[in-house]
Amino acid sequence: MGAVTLRPMFRLTSVPTTTSFASERTSPVRTRPTCGRIVLLITEDWFALSHFRPLIALLSELAEEVVVVTRSSGRLPEIEALGARTVAFDFRRGSNNQALAAQLAWRLARLLKGLRPDVVHLIAMKPIVLGGLALRLLRVPHVVVHVTGQGLAGIATDPLLRLYRFGMLRVMAGLVRKPTSLLLVENPDDFAMVRNVVPNLGSRFAILGGAGVDPAAFPALAEPEHDVPVAAHVGRMIRSKGIDLLLEAYDRLRRQGVRLNLDLFGSSDRDNPEALPPHEIEAWCERTGAHWHGPVADVAGIWKRADFFVLASRGGEGLPRALLEAAASGRALVVTDVPGNRHFVRDGIEGLTVPPGDVGALAAALTRLANDRELRLRLGAAARQRLLEGFTEEHVRAAVRASYRGLLAGEACARTPEPT
Repeated sequence: MGAVTLRPMFRLTSVPTTTSFASERTSPVRTRPTCGRIVLLITEDWFALSHFRPLIALLSELAEEVVVVTRSSGRLPEIEALGARTVAFDFRRGSNNQALAAQLAWRLARLLKGLRPDVVHLIAMKPIVLGGLALRLLRVPHVVVHVTGQGLAGIATDPLLRLYRFGMLRVMAGLVRKPTSLLLVENPDDFAMVRNVVPNLGSRFAILGGAGVDPAAFPALAEPEHDVPVAAHVGRMIRSKGIDLLLEAYDRLRRQGVRLNLDLFGSSDRDNPEALPPHEIEAWCERTGAHWHGPVADVAGIWKRADFFVLASRGGEGLPRALLEAAASGRALVVTDVPGNRHFVRDGIEGLTVPPGDVGALAAALTRLANDRELRLRLGAAARQRLLEGFTEEHVRAAVRASYRGLLAGEACARTPEPT
């Protein structure tokens, strides 16, 4: 790995190193709150817990009270254990009905008016759109727009979804134009998307290392002792993740006699309009010889058994957490060349990148890693090193803390260096 450099177009500056999450769990330090109440809007309680535990803990240090507004699947007490108050709210994640969106925005406006927040923090596109509409009906001192990828709207070809994307960008632009707002993104492509509609954004932004990963929770692992290598996909079973493309590529490998096993981990996410029905996934696996294990709580355990990571995403990513977890574990990465993936993986360094939708190129990359143990080891070591240089929880925590303090003080927001 080369030295960390700064890209002038992003006007990045360094942020002092802070204590790691691993050490803070054993010796927590309570800092003086810098604002009264932060209200965080996020679609699902499980999403908040899988990706944003460190963020919620940090916001609880910065504010006298943090309120998490999210849909409940029965896990709200786990969020409350992090020091936040919760309010159950169904964002209707799977719906693009405009009349329903207006109704939900009105309900959100009433909710926010009652909470009287100092900061409203909107995570992912649905809360950004609904929250943005709600905030046209009332004023709040500060807004944080936290983009975690464009989702289905980012890859849509359907005219109605493209129209929805246009409306989404208009709402987002209205939020981030305000001088009391802050933009957080997970990759340079999404930053460029926003800057295209808000060219005078100035320095009120930060490009984060995804949600960050604790390298102590995902330590570097020795390669498993397998007669046949194992590739693993970890993520939701939805079309935008390219599950169908991956299984088609794997079927080619089986017919060509390539020795490789494929394990799939993740739920079918029935609330997502792109969800693949479980019976369809099972039928594909039966035909190709792949294995679908469903959702797994012990993700770190997956990388004790799997030799490398694969994500055939069509696009819409922020910076996939599963990719970062595999990298932290020292696993080589096979990914498509789409936003988020390409922010971390450089072809031939941390992994292999292939064009999205190209089944032949994907099959060739899988074959190459299946047949080359030394390449897997070299790419895996480089992947962990890259994570340690800019994509840990500590890096993300430092960037968010500095950005929030700058926002609340009315100053330019600090940046973390972006690894090259």
